[in-house]
Amino acid sequence: MLVNKSRVKEVMKRNGVDVLVASMPENVTYLTDFWSLSHWLLKGTQTYAVIPADEKIPPFIVTSMSDLDMAADQEECWVRDFVSFGKFFIEPSQGPVSLRTEERLRDFLAGVPKKPDALSALTESLNERNLAGGRMALDEFNIPFPLAESIKAKLPHLEIIPGYSLLREIRSVKTPEEIGRLEQAVDITEKAFFRSLSFIREGAVEAEIAHVYNTVLAEQGAQAVLTCIGAGPRSALPNVTPSPGYRIKKGDLIRFDVGCLYQHYYADTARIAVLGQPSPKQKDYYRAVKEGEELAIARIRPGVRAPEIFETAVEGVRRAGIPHYQRSHVGHGIGIECYDPPFLTPTSAQVLEEGMVLNVETPYYELGFGGVQIEDTLVVTKNGCRALTKAAKELFII
Repeated sequence: MLVNKSRVKEVMKRNGVDVLVASMPENVTYLTDFWSLSHWLLKGTQTYAVIPADEKIPPFIVTSMSDLDMAADQEECWVRDFVSFGKFFIEPSQGPVSLRTEERLRDFLAGVPKKPDALSALTESLNERNLAGGRMALDEFNIPFPLAESIKAKLPHLEIIPGYSLLREIRSVKTPEEIGRLEQAVDITEKAFFRSLSFIREGAVEAEIAHVYNTVLAEQGAQAVLTCIGAGPRSALPNVTPSPGYRIKKGDLIRFDVGCLYQHYYADTARIAVLGQPSPKQKDYYRAVKEGEELAIARIRPGVRAPEIFETAVEGVRRAGIPHYQRSHVGHGIGIECYDPPFLTPTSAQVLEEGMVLNVETPYYELGFGGVQIEDTLVVTKNGCRALTKAAKELFII
């Protein structure tokens, strides 16, 4: 189970929320372990997870008729109550079926309530369960404005407040299942990184290295979602897309800011290589960003404010050799979204808690020189932190 039920209950109670409705794919999956292919794939698709504060009212999922096969196949989904909407045609069996998923789908097709559309499915289901009064936190990030207005009109006695920030607050502290998925995502990323290093040579192109990297991800059951691999002057492009035209030269820095998506959870890691012997500036600047990152990591523990991590990282890099170093942030939480809270910025009000998973990073980009970066993933523990990344923090010399 992904969801931290006690944290859901505490955040809802603290904000006076009687019912929490998730609409984003990430939030629906987090709350229920259910995922809809169309919901994740097609922008604007409506699927909801509804969590009442009253524990006597079971939570439920609203999803389209076309998703009932996924509901039947996903026995890990702990929510048992579904409401469907729309039209989709699957012919019933004329005799016995052989698979458990077929049995469950047959039961769902016969027993799950059917509504004409997503609006009716959500609002009528809330009314039927006596949840149409009080206060509802609605995850607004996947609700088109006209639909949000229609929901308000259909539920005039329900106070509706934005729910996305509350869901992010809930998700900021990870459960053991989430940490396990994140650790596996990091492990896959590192396997792909090391395989890619072995293909770096003079004359190789960025796109070739990226192809090797992405192939390893696929072999390990992960998806490529972050493959920023840039060499030479292109390593200074923060969001570099691997080019089929740039050929790696002796002395080039090769910046890997890479990750993957594994069972809906992200990895995001950065390491640097150089083809041939590094120049003094390359060595000095890499050492500086490494020093700043390591000082920031040493500050991580419950109760520390996010701006303290930011200040430690930036000042550490400046003192270590890049006196003009500037950043808008030095990291972020990571989970079912690549950028989860907390955000390590100078203005953040967030305080670290045990169980948060952070990415700490100190990138430096200079046109005409290149980019140096180191980024690691860490779990906040009772007395400090534990690294999920295992790759050595060195300037890899090819």
